[in-house]
Order: sequence, then structure tokens, then C-alpha cells
Amino acid sequence: MLNNIIDGISVKLDKTFGESYTIYSEDVEQGINEPCFFICPLNPSKVSYPSGRTLKKNSFDIHYFPYSGDKNSEINEIAEILLEELEYIEINGDLVRGTNMNFEIIDNVLHFFVDYNYFTLKSNNTDKMNKVELFGGLKRGDNFE
Repeated sequence: MLNNIIDGISVKLDKTFGESYTIYSEDVEQGINEPCFFICPLNPSKVSYPSGRTLKKNSFDIHYFPYSGDKNSEINEIAEILLEELEYIEINGDLVRGTNMNFEIIDNVLHFFVDYNYFTLKSNNTDKMNKVELFGGLKRGDNFE
């Protein structure tokens, strides 16, 4: 599912910014084409809940490498767009909401942080109760004082 989220982010970035921006999800040893995005997962984890539910936590750092001479202005513009556009991404026909969105600029590179968390449910194939028999009744007392 992690790869599906990365694909969903890539598709959303491509729709938003077009073909003039390169999108990387693998390490590039040399020669990146600026302007570009680099999608990096940060410490995916899971938390178990009762009834077979599991919360999958997927945090991402999306790097943006600017092209223009006025890097700060370009980075601020891109950050504002990402705050709006990455709120929802489509994964396998379903919308997943991005949360905890924030950004910082380090060495003229935008670091945009977003979480795409979701629950999974294990199938419960245990035998179900077939019949229920109830015993009981109402006890009446006729002697009231």
C-alpha cells in the first residue's frame, strides 16, 4: 500500500504542476532535473486496535528543488499550492486525506511533510453463534402491603 500512496502523490503532483516538473521516488545518484519533486516516506508504522483493526501511519517528506533565481519566492508559492492540492489524493479509486501538513525550508529546498493514515481490518472468520435460547420470566408478587 505504501507504493500505492507514493503513486497517488505522484499522480496528484503531475496533475497539479504538469510535465515541466520532474517527480522522483527513487534515489538519484547524479543529475537531477530542476524544478523537481522527490517523494520520501518517513518511518511508516502501525498501531493495533481491538477487533482486528490496525492503524497504518504513513508520513512523507516531499522535497521540492526550485529552478528560478528567486528561490524563496518560488518555494513559498509551491508550498501554498501543496497545502491545498495534497489534502486529498486518490488511491485505487478511493480518496485518502492528508493530515498534519507543514513545511520548512532547509538549504533552499522545500521539505513538505504530510501524513496519509488509514485503518485496515482483518477478516474475522470465527464461528458465529447460531442459536440463542432465552430463559426467564417475570416474577409476580401478589402480596403487596
